[in-house]
Amino acid sequence: MAETTLGAGGARFTGAQSRYLACLMLGITVVGIQALMVAPMLTDMARDLGVGPAAIGRAHGAYGAGVALAALAAAPRLDLWPRRPTLIAAMLALGAALLAAALAADGWILTAALGACGLAAGVILPSVYALAGDLSPEALRARAVGRVITGWSLALVLGVPLAALLSDQLGWRGAFGVLAGLAALSAFSFLSLPRRGADQANAGAGYRRALSQPGVLRLLLVTLAYMIAFYGTYTFLSDHLRGLHDAGAGLGGLVALAYGLGFGAAMVFDGLLDRLGPWRVAAPVFVLLALLYLAQPWAAAVGPTAILLLSGLWGVLNHIGLNIIVSQLSGGPEQTRGAVMGLYSGVTYIAHFLAGAAMGLVYADFGFTVLAVVAACWLALAAVLTLGRSERS
Repeated sequence: MAETTLGAGGARFTGAQSRYLACLMLGITVVGIQALMVAPMLTDMARDLGVGPAAIGRAHGAYGAGVALAALAAAPRLDLWPRRPTLIAAMLALGAALLAAALAADGWILTAALGACGLAAGVILPSVYALAGDLSPEALRARAVGRVITGWSLALVLGVPLAALLSDQLGWRGAFGVLAGLAALSAFSFLSLPRRGADQANAGAGYRRALSQPGVLRLLLVTLAYMIAFYGTYTFLSDHLRGLHDAGAGLGGLVALAYGLGFGAAMVFDGLLDRLGPWRVAAPVFVLLALLYLAQPWAAAVGPTAILLLSGLWGVLNHIGLNIIVSQLSGGPEQTRGAVMGLYSGVTYIAHFLAGAAMGLVYADFGFTVLAVVAACWLALAAVLTLGRSERS
């Protein structure tokens, strides 16, 4: 997507380009909702299926394992597959898996269905990110990626509360059914995506070729550190707040809302990233995030207002940080872009697993303050890894 319109502000998206990015953002929103919607429905799902909450937690864990497995297995092949048909097929598979979850008769069927959701999402996520890179010239890449990843904000701010509301009205099975319909709508919208670039016969890229691209290995290490810090704190912050203030689940929901609003509002900074260059601001942004993690225990102790304000800022900085990583990874040759983004998605969900396991032990043994310090150290490592000139700029 090399064509752009020019105005006083420089390069701008055409109307068609904006529509393509909106389709990709819808895809991310669908994936985001189904990844996040289990939490508010967990109690009802466990009761109806006659299992304990831990069984639903394991079923949801199968989703994360499916994403990592599919992303890593598909990475060497994603550049062999035409992107548009791949996205359509994977989104339809996600819709079918969501229907299977809605019809699940027991915990094992639910586990299999959510694992299948993960397998589909493990193809959708890197394909969407790669296609965003295909469809954006270098001068607009950060803005293109920023629009697409805003789908995660929509999932947090609108999608998850809507899923909870649907669960109240239609039951958790009805919520899964409605989301299956939304997945079908997203697959239909992908039909409007252009064939150019996406449907070329690429040579394909194995792991070795993808990792040999300048800067990719360093960016994947940045991703690992960045995501361990994020998931390690996000996962356990609500539990810390509930114990500290004797609050209900609503406070955790407000934290997620504040974070999502900040994440979406940060779109206004995407153009600045294009003008300054993502790599030039990476280290300062990561250092600010490290300081924010250090401030979380203090804000949590001060009271709900302080932690909500800090969570909004967290969303802003995390949008910028995620945009830096994804726009840099998606800026390489088209022939290796799908493989690189597949590795990115795989590393992200490996970090998700490590955060739940290793950071969970830190939280259980030493508390949230020490957890926040460890998270800040991970961000400091990410900042150090970004020092120096980016080979991908």
